[in-house]
Amino acid sequence: MKLLHKAGFAAIICLAFFPGVIVLAQNGTYELKNKNGSYCYVSFMKKGNYAEAEIFAWWNTPSAQTGSYYGAGTLISNKVSLKSNENEPDCNVTLSLEQKKLRASFDHCAVDHLPDDFNGLYSKITDATAGDYTVSAAKSYFHKKPKAATKLNSYVVKGNRVTLNLDRIEAGNWVYVYYENPKGKETAGYILLSDLRKLEK
Repeated sequence: MKLLHKAGFAAIICLAFFPGVIVLAQNGTYELKNKNGSYCYVSFMKKGNYAEAEIFAWWNTPSAQTGSYYGAGTLISNKVSLKSNENEPDCNVTLSLEQKKLRASFDHCAVDHLPDDFNGLYSKITDATAGDYTVSAAKSYFHKKPKAATKLNSYVVKGNRVTLNLDRIEAGNWVYVYYENPKGKETAGYILLSDLRKLEK
């Protein structure tokens, strides 16, 4: 705990004496919204120079077309070219860390339904990233909506594992997760992100 306080104090000192310091994008989900109503999410995670991202795009068309991508790579000068074992090999996805935002570039990604309409600067909407989490609170209730007043009777307990899908990520500190009990019954709903801890792959 003392180390955290020292780290926080050092960050304050750094900002106070070096106001021009650039804060780069960090783990979380970033969003780009287009004027036509389409949007794209980038769930971005980095550890050291290793970075991975899951991407989900919604076209806002009558056919309900969506796009998706998952890849990983090495950060070099705050830029990563993602490599994927799941997507079209010719699809080139590049992410650049720019201050508190993320710039995404899609090239030859039509097969994965990620045209250059989704190129641009993405803003962070939440610290949550897609994937599996373990419940860190003693008990966490599901909610019908991302509001405390909509609490349901169902809940998860410390150690339970839940999944957050990228297409259900929203802005803020509430996340819509899925839990499957040992008998195979699934429960879904909103719970607080602070009640969860991300599981590393």
